[in-house]
Amino acid sequence: MLKTTDICSLSCFNDKQIFYDEFEKIKTNSTTEIKIPLKVGEYFINYSPVGNYPDKPHVIICGKTTSDKSHELFVKALKNGKSMHEACFSSIYANGMRDNLFEYLSKIGLFDYLSKIVSYWETNDPKTKWNGMFENLDNSLDSGIQLTQAFNCAILHPVKKSAEPPKKVFRNVQNEIGCFFKHFRFSNQLKLIIFLDTPTKDGRFHQIDFWKNDPTLSNKNVKMISITHPSNQNRIIFNNLDDLTQMKSNKKENAIRIFNEAKSTIDDLSDELK
Repeated sequence: MLKTTDICSLSCFNDKQIFYDEFEKIKTNSTTEIKIPLKVGEYFINYSPVGNYPDKPHVIICGKTTSDKSHELFVKALKNGKSMHEACFSSIYANGMRDNLFEYLSKIGLFDYLSKIVSYWETNDPKTKWNGMFENLDNSLDSGIQLTQAFNCAILHPVKKSAEPPKKVFRNVQNEIGCFFKHFRFSNQLKLIIFLDTPTKDGRFHQIDFWKNDPTLSNKNVKMISITHPSNQNRIIFNNLDDLTQMKSNKKENAIRIFNEAKSTIDDLSDELK
């Protein structure tokens, strides 16, 4: 059974009992959120470690941070008597994002690759298997994929809610409590980390750059790629996955580049199995 300390050291709570008191309030409907005792500028932080936690994943798929909607779903699941793990894995990604992400991962060949190394993906219907990861805990753990975030709490603005915080906010959170990527499940089986992002030359927080610049992380012997984040703001990309060259958008060049890099990386992993 997954415990809170399996996910997070609770280093942000000087008094661990504060956390457990808040956690109990959730179960008894005395509160609707678990607040982290850290405020960064205007932003506040809520505990919601959404995703799944298989022991030895072959692939990690990593977003940036939890949304307010995911936090609400996480809390609702706990209120309904779900276990910690059930609340975590059932709360990640809204349905539209799940569908977009499946289509992208399918186009770059991830499921074909996984079918050669994970029995769960030995199927002619990977979409059903993908959906099953969000509906059944055993399926989620058997999939060989860890679904998670770089930071397993929600960084929320009092007005904008889940609007992406500036890069300095992520940096300040890391400086204060230092828990980026701390919940990743590493083992000799891990071959690939997929970051959900659209890397561009801007001042935003890009997980892959943070990873590469931290030697304690980048020394891990795994391949890394960034792919287009499956949010609605990138809908035009996901609507044109069959032929990105036909897309009429200033995002086209970058979308094609990262798609080709991702597909090439997975092709290389597949070739290593021959």
